[in-house]
Amino acid sequence: MVKYGDCYLEPPPIGPTTFFFRHTFRSRTKHVTVSLLPHWLIMRLANNLFQPFSDKEVCSICNQPYNPDAAQQSPDLLTMHFCPRDTCQTACHRECLSSHPIKKRPTCTDRRMSLLCSIPSNLLDSPPSPTLLSLLSKSKPVSRSQPKTRKRKRASEADALSLFEDLPPELTELASQPIVKPTFEPEPPRTHRGKVKAAEPLNIVKDVAGNVTVVLKARVLINDVLRGTTTLPRDWKKKVGWDGDADPSSIVDPGENSTCPPLLCPTCGEHI
Repeated sequence: MVKYGDCYLEPPPIGPTTFFFRHTFRSRTKHVTVSLLPHWLIMRLANNLFQPFSDKEVCSICNQPYNPDAAQQSPDLLTMHFCPRDTCQTACHRECLSSHPIKKRPTCTDRRMSLLCSIPSNLLDSPPSPTLLSLLSKSKPVSRSQPKTRKRKRASEADALSLFEDLPPELTELASQPIVKPTFEPEPPRTHRGKVKAAEPLNIVKDVAGNVTVVLKARVLINDVLRGTTTLPRDWKKKVGWDGDADPSSIVDPGENSTCPPLLCPTCGEHI
């Protein structure tokens, strides 16, 4: 049985045939142990017979925890988007993010670049200095009608994007994916006898933990390559945990006919 944590940055894969647990129930003391909660709060919640989820383990908008079964029934609404930034590291339902007004605005206007550079500091060997956004190539011209601050901002983003041109397109596409849970795959086709019309195929959960691990590993690898601390290995797919499928479930936003909307994190205001 696999232990799953809602805030894990490298959760193990949890497929359709894998059992997992999130909290530990101790029969002697009759309370649920959650490492993210202080002991006094655990005891209070256990005595009141409430489910002890911490603030990090629930959607900050609706205060409801992650429910993979419900997400399978309504993936367009209850799929959760995870923000890996140091100040956040929590997930929110897609429906909540779509309807919740965000007061803050992202510091990086390019959504793909913002996602690529969203890497938790504790996954890096050393602080990213310089950061990916500051690794600029040759400057590109910007329209003169734009304000100077906007010129510099857009020019730096365009320059930074040019650094990814020498990397495998599959790697940059994987690293720029939104981090969601769970991930789905099409239901296997069913055989039907006679002329009865078959039911519409449904998506089934491929990984309860989502694409958190593989996407973050891809971002860390790109960060290390661009900063010159490592070279891109030939078996980079194996290094990041890509199973090698032609169309992996980790790619949730292919860019064409995508059902994954552009959303912002309610905590930091950045792309999620």
